[in-house]
Amino acid sequence: MNQKSTIAIACESAEGLAGDVSGHFGHTPFFVVAELDGSEILSSRTVASPGHGQGCSMPGFVQTLGVSSVIVGGIGAGAVNGLARGGIEVVAGATGNAGVVLGAYAKGILVSGEPGCGEHGHGRHGCGHHHQG
Repeated sequence: MNQKSTIAIACESAEGLAGDVSGHFGHTPFFVVAELDGSEILSSRTVASPGHGQGCSMPGFVQTLGVSSVIVGGIGAGAVNGLARGGIEVVAGATGNAGVVLGAYAKGILVSGEPGCGEHGHGRHGCGHHHQG
């Protein structure tokens, strides 16, 4: 990766890159939006999500952030499809510290794992557990 890009990481808290990656895209309370230049993190900011309300607007909200990729623990097929329609890459299966995960992504060593919720028989928004990588 030798170009500038903007990445959103679904996070459990407002701690920015010090926080943990969220296990479920649709219920994430925050996103860390980071600017990368190749493998260098130029800046990051924390943005509160609109929440998981009627109409599931989370993919649309993420599109307004101007990102090219989203990093998350688990995500359903509907959200993956909504993000893909907006040209946003989904990197699922991430766990742990957001800064460490972003660093791995920037170096090209983070690859997408199993998307998690919605992909293994739980149905839409019915996931009661999260995959731990």
